[in-house]
Parts: sequence; C-alpha cells; structure tokens
Amino acid sequence: MDEERLVRTLAAKAKQEAVPPVDVADRVLAAIAEGRAEPAAVDRPFAWVAACAAVAAVVLAVLGVAAWNALLDPFMDNVNALTWVML
Repeated sequence: MDEERLVRTLAAKAKQEAVPPVDVADRVLAAIAEGRAEPAAVDRPFAWVAACAAVAAVVLAVLGVAAWNALLDPFMDNVNALTWVML
C-alpha cells in the first residue's frame, strides 16, 4: 500500500511540473539540407549467406516437387524405370 501512495505522490508532482518548450525542427531541417544521403550499406557476408540460402531453397523446392510427384503416382514411377531398362 505504501508503494501505491508513493506512486500517486510522484504522479501528482509530475502533473505540476511545466514542460519546457523544445523546438528541434529547424536544426533537423538544417542537418538534412547539409548532408548528402549515403547509399545504404550492404553487409556483404550476410548477403552471401542470403544468396546461398536462396540457392539451397530452390534446390530443395525442385527436389521436393520431384519427390511429391513420385509419391503421388508410384505406378508411373515404376513404368518410367522400366522404360529406362528397355533402352
């Protein structure tokens, strides 16, 4: 109960304080006008990791589609195997 009273007292004191006016718009606009926009930095090691992950995802997607098609129709898989044997 004592903590609640302390919080209420602090809240009442905070409400009585005046907020100082702060105007930073002019400084911000001046800083923007002065500086040139720098190109976004690309972190090369992470870019390589992302590229390798994308290649791995494509490979796994292709293998997954092939496996899915083989699981959907096992009879056709056996027929395809026989055609290779007959050649």
